[in-house]
Amino acid sequence: MILKFSLKNKLFLAILCVLILNVVISAILGTTMFDKLYTNDKISSLKNGVESIKSKYLAGNLNETVEEIINYEVQNMTICIFSLNTETGAGEIEYYSRQRYFSTSPFDNEILRLIERLYSENAFSELSNSKYYIRNIETERPDNNITVLSNIKENTYIIMQTPKKFINDISYSAIKYSLLISFFSLLIAAIIMYFVADKTTRPIRQLQVIADKISKLNFSERCSVLSMDEVGLLSVSINNMADKLQDYVEKLKDDLLRQEKTDNMRKQFIANVSHDFKTPLTLIISYSEALTDMKDIDEPTKKEYLDIIINEAHKMSEFVQELLKLSQLEVGIIKLEKSNFSINDIIDSTIYKNLIISNEKNISIDKETSENCIVFADYFRIEQVFQNLYENAIKYCNPGGSVKVSTSISDDKCRISIFNTGNHISDEDVENIFVSFYRADKSRNSLGSYGLGLAIVKVTMDMHGEQYGVKNFENGVEFWFELENSEINLKTED
Repeated sequence: MILKFSLKNKLFLAILCVLILNVVISAILGTTMFDKLYTNDKISSLKNGVESIKSKYLAGNLNETVEEIINYEVQNMTICIFSLNTETGAGEIEYYSRQRYFSTSPFDNEILRLIERLYSENAFSELSNSKYYIRNIETERPDNNITVLSNIKENTYIIMQTPKKFINDISYSAIKYSLLISFFSLLIAAIIMYFVADKTTRPIRQLQVIADKISKLNFSERCSVLSMDEVGLLSVSINNMADKLQDYVEKLKDDLLRQEKTDNMRKQFIANVSHDFKTPLTLIISYSEALTDMKDIDEPTKKEYLDIIINEAHKMSEFVQELLKLSQLEVGIIKLEKSNFSINDIIDSTIYKNLIISNEKNISIDKETSENCIVFADYFRIEQVFQNLYENAIKYCNPGGSVKVSTSISDDKCRISIFNTGNHISDEDVENIFVSFYRADKSRNSLGSYGLGLAIVKVTMDMHGEQYGVKNFENGVEFWFELENSEINLKTED
């Protein structure tokens, strides 16, 4: 997917818009509010100056009064102290900043005009109800001032002024330089934010690249964890996800390979069954047709034909029964019925039942079993497990060889082993020998050799939750399985 607008650009533009908005708002507020705010601040300063000079004046200390007046004059303020009888209009100037003198001279024209304007505005009358009278009228006059009038004592007043033009000039300069600084700061911040946005989004871009590779089942790369913030934690999560997905894919591949092997074995099994069923079925059909067509058949020949038919049918029936039994075990139709019993009983019984077969091959049978080998398991299922393994040992033991059955007790388990002399089992066969339909001996000499016996061993032992296996030795092969010791056996050992 091609990015139309990257996250880096979005982040950069978003922050840039915030910075620009901040500059615009600052400019708007500066042009509309700064003059008013500075004017209010100046009025507050004039009030403080009036109060400070009044306190010095009333204390009767002329030097301190003059110093305080000079202190405020250097701040571009004009100060006038005068006396005035508001009823008669008579008065005199005690101090006026423009003339810098203490005198009883009449008012000069400038201050006189201001006092006349204040008088006409009833400013002196309003002082009876308020501490200050503030005059702040917007005019185009160059001598436009902010004036604060206050009463010092009866018929004695103080006026403090500051030029409006001075405030306007300061406001304009402050706005101008604030905007210049804001634009310069905006430029610097934009450059910095571009690189910050690039660095911030770089791990996310890496995450996107690696996530895209993971979606294509490429697990060769991992995210770099550069921090433990949200992006860092996301990197850790993606790495963990990639590791788990890789494990799952490997397991899936293994499962598919096993499934493919199983399918191939099932196909081979069906081919083998079809081939080997063909012979007995052909014999059954042929001898049945012969019995039907031959009218003058003698009894010995008739019996021979019937024996062949019955023998071949029994072989097929036994095989079908084995298939049915394996299917029932795999789907769980057959349930375990555990009890306490001696494994030696099953060993002795099985050896005795197969004595004829072992004698025919001149096989010597050795037995080394523990006396107190009482196990807790399903008797009939374990009997079948041992029968299948023992028959397998007899079958693949070389003529004149030996089969050894042994048991051993360790901890809470009883281990049963069946060893036979003969050829080794290949590594491939060892891995698959307990799989259904697998047969290490690929020849088809008999109907009963389709790997079902060991498959039944596997399913039964899995149902018991016990271990089993096969191991090659220098002179033969050993199959083994373990069973849980009975509590009776454990108490006996104690």
